[in-house]
Amino acid sequence: MEPNAEPLQLADPRLIGGLTLTGRLGSHGAGTVFLGEDHRRRQVVVGVLYPTAAADPGVRARLASAVGAYSEDHEVAGSSTNFPPIWVALPSDGGGMRDVLGMMDAAALSADDPTPANVPAFAPPWSAEPHTPAPAPAPAHVPPPSAPRGMPVAVPIMAFAALILIGVGAVLVFVSGKSGRHTASGSHTLPAPITRSDTPGPSPTSSDTAEPPGDDKAHVEGPVFGGGDKPYLMKLSGFPFDFNVPDGWGCIRSDKPPFSNRWVCAHEGKGFPPTGGTSAGGLVALQSCPSGCGPTQREAARNAMAVTAKDWRATDPTTQYAEETGTNSAQQNVVRVAMSHVFASRPGGPVDTAVAVQLTGPPDEKGDMQKVVNDIRHRAA
Repeated sequence: MEPNAEPLQLADPRLIGGLTLTGRLGSHGAGTVFLGEDHRRRQVVVGVLYPTAAADPGVRARLASAVGAYSEDHEVAGSSTNFPPIWVALPSDGGGMRDVLGMMDAAALSADDPTPANVPAFAPPWSAEPHTPAPAPAPAHVPPPSAPRGMPVAVPIMAFAALILIGVGAVLVFVSGKSGRHTASGSHTLPAPITRSDTPGPSPTSSDTAEPPGDDKAHVEGPVFGGGDKPYLMKLSGFPFDFNVPDGWGCIRSDKPPFSNRWVCAHEGKGFPPTGGTSAGGLVALQSCPSGCGPTQREAARNAMAVTAKDWRATDPTTQYAEETGTNSAQQNVVRVAMSHVFASRPGGPVDTAVAVQLTGPPDEKGDMQKVVNDIRHRAA
C-alpha cells in the first residue's frame, strides 16, 4: 500500500511524459517522488530529479543503468534519462515507492550507510535541499506513514522561475520566425518548433463522445476523429469550448503575448519538447476582440503565427487554413498546419474571439494534427 499523497505544491509539474501527477509522496536528496496516473488512469509512482541533479551526467547515467536493470524483470511505466526533466515511473502496486527510491539512491550514490549522502543535513553539490533519508515504505498491513516533508517554498519557486525564463525564451525564438528561408526545391526552412513553459496544465479527460464535424462548414482540411481513435477531451482554463487531442497528447499553459490565453499542446508519447522532426506539437490560443473581430483583428491573429501570409486560404467565412512543408533546424522534413477562426464566445453574442492553432510535426503525424484543427473548428462554432 502506497503512502497517502500530499497536494501538489505551486512549482510542481502537473504533466510529465504523458503522465498526470496528482500528489506528492515524499522527498529524496536527488529529487521528489510523486503519485500519478497514466492515460488509462492506472496509478504510478514517479521519481523526478531536481534540475541540478539532472544536469549531472553521472547522475543521469546511473539512473539510466538502474532503470535498464530493473526493466529486465519488472514493468517500467515510463522514463526519461537523457534530457531534462529526468524521471522514472513505476506501477504503484508491488513496491513502486520503494523501487523508485532505490533507483534515486543508485543515481545519487546515497544507498550505502553511512556515507555522507545518507546522513541528515548533508547536501550533494547538485541537491536542491539538505537530504533527509526517506523512511522505508510500510508493509501493506501497517497504516500509512505520516505525510512526507515538502520542499522549502523558496526553492521550488526559484527553480520554477528559471524554467519559465528558459521556456519563454525558446517559445519566443519559434514564434518570432514568421517566414522561413526558401530552399532549392521550393519548400522552406520552418522556424524552430515551440517548447513549453512549465506552468501546470490540465488533466486530459477520456472522451466518450468524439463525434466528427456534422456539417461541411466545420470541416477545415484532412481527417477527423473517428471510431478507431482514442481521443482525450481537453478542458483548458478560460476556453469557452473543450476539444479533443489524440492519444498520448497533452497541453500545458504558456502565457505569452499577443494572445490572451495561450496553451502548448504536443504528442508527449514521442518525446517532449516536440522537435518538429520526431513529434508533433504547437500552440492553441485565444485572442479576444472587445470591439468585434473584424478584418483587422483577423489579420493580426494570423500574423501572430509563424505562417507565410500567402499560404492562408479561406475554408468558410470565419475560417482560414494554411499548410507548409519544409525542414527544421536539424534538416528533418516537417509539415506545419495552422488555422485562424473567429467565433462568438457565448451563444447569440457578437463575434468577439479569435482562436489560433499552429501545429508542426513529422509528415506521418499530419493527419493527427489536422484532426485537432478540425475538432477545434467544430467546437468553436
